[in-house]
Amino acid sequence: MDALECIMTRRMCRAFKPDMPEKEKLDAVLEAARVAPSGMSRFTRHFAVITDKDWLARMNERVRLLAGEASVSSNLERNGAKGYSCNYHSPVFVVVSADPSYNTSRDDCSCALENMFLAAHAVGLGSCWINQLGGDNCEKLRDLLTEAGVPAGHRVYGCCALGYAAGEPAPRKPRVEKIDYLG
Repeated sequence: MDALECIMTRRMCRAFKPDMPEKEKLDAVLEAARVAPSGMSRFTRHFAVITDKDWLARMNERVRLLAGEASVSSNLERNGAKGYSCNYHSPVFVVVSADPSYNTSRDDCSCALENMFLAAHAVGLGSCWINQLGGDNCEKLRDLLTEAGVPAGHRVYGCCALGYAAGEPAPRKPRVEKIDYLG
C-alpha cells in the first residue's frame, strides 16, 4: 500500500477481535512511532505497550469511574453486549507519554500516534486514538501508569488501542474543514 492510499483509507476501529497481533506487526507499528518527528530532536517520548488483561480491566474500571455519564453511555452504546471499555476491548494498548517540560511534547506524541495509526493500517491492524488517560486523569491514574512503565513525571498525551478489527470500520463522515490558499 502506498503512503497516500494508506492515509486516505485508514479509519479508527472501535471493535476488536481478541486475537493478539503477531510480534512482527507490533514491532513495525512501534518502530513507526519511534521514528516520528520530534521537535528539536529531543525524543523524550515513551511507549508503554500493555497486553496484560488484568491491567486493562483495572484501567477500564478506573477510567469508567472518572468518565462522565455521557461518555460512559456513548461507550456502552458502541460496545453493546461486550460492556464498557475505553480501549474498545483491544488486545494491545499503547500509552504514549513524554516529559511535559518541553513545549513540543504534545506535538511529538501526536506525530508518533499518527504514525502508529498509519502503520497499523498498512500491516492489516485496526487502531483507535484513546485520550481518557491524559489531562487531569493522568495523575488520578498514576499508580496504574507507573505499573505499566510510564516514567515518573511524564504526562500521557494519547493512547493507541491496537489489534485486529472485528468487522469493517464505520465509513468516513463528510469533512467540513476548509482549505484557503494565498498567493
